[in-house]
Amino acid sequence: NSSKMHIMHHLVDDIFRFGSAIFFETEKGEQHNKFVREGLFRTNRQNPSRDVAVAFAKRMMARHILAGGSWF
Repeated sequence: NSSKMHIMHHLVDDIFRFGSAIFFETEKGEQHNKFVREGLFRTNRQNPSRDVAVAFAKRMMARHILAGGSWF
């Protein structure tokens, strides 16, 4: 894959600029699946997509309020 080779070309410079490559996150979307699976486990199985979406929305709203955010 040529795009991966291009990224590898810049890896040494990026390590000097930003630090160790261990902190580079490449699979953020796959890590998010854990929370979706947990949400699906807690649904009533009638409308799992809606149940997970509502649960995530409530968490995001609580995080926003606790961080001092407002809607006005």
